[in-house]
Amino acid sequence: MLSTSPIRQALGRGESRMPSQFVSKLVQVCEEECAFFGNGAKKEYKDSVFERVGLYWSRLAEIPQYKSWAGYNGKSGVKLDKNGEPIKDGNRNQPWSAAFISYVMHKAGADDHFAYAPSHSVYIVRALDQAKKAKPSSPFVARRHKQYSPKLGDLIACERKPAVDPNFDTYKSFVAQGKYEAHCDVVTEVHEKHVITIGGNVSNSVTRKKWPLDAGKMIGNHDPLSATAGVICIIENRL
Repeated sequence: MLSTSPIRQALGRGESRMPSQFVSKLVQVCEEECAFFGNGAKKEYKDSVFERVGLYWSRLAEIPQYKSWAGYNGKSGVKLDKNGEPIKDGNRNQPWSAAFISYVMHKAGADDHFAYAPSHSVYIVRALDQAKKAKPSSPFVARRHKQYSPKLGDLIACERKPAVDPNFDTYKSFVAQGKYEAHCDVVTEVHEKHVITIGGNVSNSVTRKKWPLDAGKMIGNHDPLSATAGVICIIENRL
């Protein structure tokens, strides 16, 4: 089983400094959500967790421009059989991974520093824009994944369209074409040879991933669970 003691284990390994109060809280919140879902064992449509997904949406819906998302939960759009399992090809639930990220950021205390949204593309594009500035005005700044080693509290952003492979330089143009399918996970552990992330709507749950690091402490070019999900960037968390 992957470790669930991120702050303690990170120090003296991949991390060279104590994380900020915000980062520590963010990691704690992610760990709590992962534990609630049994590290991926409990699926979005289960009676024990479907309302938790609804909580992610309801928090996001408190923002006036996103009020239409109120009422969504882990069973929305999921057709279940008599045993409470999804019917084949019957899961049409709205992807909630960005709602999860927005929730954990809000609960950890990001306040107005983070671009809360139902789509990862909103804060990925903002982070990419910040990377062009000599003095970023936001604490969330995109970094090239082969030039930056992930730290606790960072976000790893990947694309979700197998037919394309947008990157740090091209992702904004894909969004401009109406291609928003992306995913982000939060870095919750940093070790010598790998980092651990936690993300929502990963296999219909909240789950950890293990990202191998190369000799330069860099991640690979793809999500470790999907060879077709190319890394767009790492969003550095400076809070």
